[in-house]
Amino acid sequence: MASKDETTKKKMMLEVVNPYEVFFEGRIERIVIPTLDGQYGIMPGHAPLVIAVTPGIATFEVDGEKKSFALSEGFAEVGQHVVVLVCNAAEWPSEIDEERAKSALERATERYNNVKSTEEQRLYARHAIKRAKARIAIASEWKKQKKDHPYS
Repeated sequence: MASKDETTKKKMMLEVVNPYEVFFEGRIERIVIPTLDGQYGIMPGHAPLVIAVTPGIATFEVDGEKKSFALSEGFAEVGQHVVVLVCNAAEWPSEIDEERAKSALERATERYNNVKSTEEQRLYARHAIKRAKARIAIASEWKKQKKDHPYS
């Protein structure tokens, strides 16, 4: 049986891609992603699966350090030693314009509440609302942490 130290040192490959770039590629210890069924945690040795990803915040750990990013809808293909996350967009907290995200939230909420909107338009608006809320949350948390630790 492997010791606890050996088990915690296991890593898996994470690749996050969107239509424009490979957003992140590296070896990680674990990841938590937003899915249709809620937050889903994945560690090395996970059973293979494909899962739908919803707009939200993904958090992963590299060498004991937590990193988070906002992402839009997509899917994750999980293998025992690799996770490929394919999404329409992914952003680090430092890249997010919080005011722009707030404006996007207002526009999406208006589209969602518009009585003339079709079901398809409401679906797109619902995704835009989730994505804007995630972007606002992660950007404001990042700003708070930066303010608390200005030299980090």
